[in-house]
Amino acid sequence: MQKITRMVALLLVLLAVVLAVLAIMLGRHTTGASRNVAGVATAAAETARAAQAQGMAVAVAATTLPPGVPIAPDALQLAQWPQHPAGAFADVASAAGGIPLVRIPAGTPVVASLLAHDLAMALRPGERAIAVPVDEQAGAGNRIRPGDYVDVFLSLKAAPGTDNGKASTDPTQTRLLLSRLRVLAYGDEDLPVPPHADDAKPADTGKSSAASRDGDAQRAAPHTAVLAVPVQDADHLLLGAQNGKLSLALRRPDDEGGPDHALFPPPRGVLVARSDLGAEQKQSLASPENRAYAGIDGVDLAGRASARPMPFAAGHRAVASQGVEVIRGTGSEAHGNRSNSP
Repeated sequence: MQKITRMVALLLVLLAVVLAVLAIMLGRHTTGASRNVAGVATAAAETARAAQAQGMAVAVAATTLPPGVPIAPDALQLAQWPQHPAGAFADVASAAGGIPLVRIPAGTPVVASLLAHDLAMALRPGERAIAVPVDEQAGAGNRIRPGDYVDVFLSLKAAPGTDNGKASTDPTQTRLLLSRLRVLAYGDEDLPVPPHADDAKPADTGKSSAASRDGDAQRAAPHTAVLAVPVQDADHLLLGAQNGKLSLALRRPDDEGGPDHALFPPPRGVLVARSDLGAEQKQSLASPENRAYAGIDGVDLAGRASARPMPFAAGHRAVASQGVEVIRGTGSEAHGNRSNSP
């Protein structure tokens, strides 16, 4: 009996020793893992502190940037900034060429919200954005989308009148007013803005074509279309919208056909050029801006310029060769002085 008791006691002692050894080994392993985790966390914190101390590269104005002037690459420089400002550029090349909306002082980060964007930057040089009224009939059944190209047709319905004492039988006319204009916006849809590599530019505020087509049933009926119009044709479009009804005809983007304006006499402008202009000044009258400034009146827009009497200045008198011209209202008669032939 005593031998059995001694053997059980010895086994218990051995078991206790084994458990003690296992406990010691497990404790050492846990301590080593904790030390490793603590070491990794400490290294990450040191890296973050070093990055924060060094800053982030941000494009800033090297000199004062005036509004409305494209930014030259040498007007920018990279600077270390504690935090990345919203809409900032990480390199000079991405910010170069942008047009500031306001004055940007030297040393200020150039961010997308300070630069021209959206429809203003979608315009090409010499174009102006003009809104015209549309409905389902005038807008090709509301199938027009931003980025499409359209022809603008004008329908005029003149007031009934007489033509040389005879009643006018058809005072209505329709013609192509402007050809191949680009649609910048249609209703509440704008041109899509391509994403920037650094997400520095404003997010796309327009709806995608696929999404808008799928949501036509829920989309509000468009009432305006914004067109990119050459500046010399802006007065034609505005006058046509005032005096008649405009209709937009959708066309293929790669169809570059258009009317040949050289086949028709140009319409006369509202303003008459000065008579004392030099040769160079006369040539500048054909510039788009000067043509737009000269304007166009409703008579020429309707194509009835030939029926309009020529205006005469007050007190105008003209002496005809071999006679005298007598002015009566808008007409004239020439009374010649007959001379006896030898």
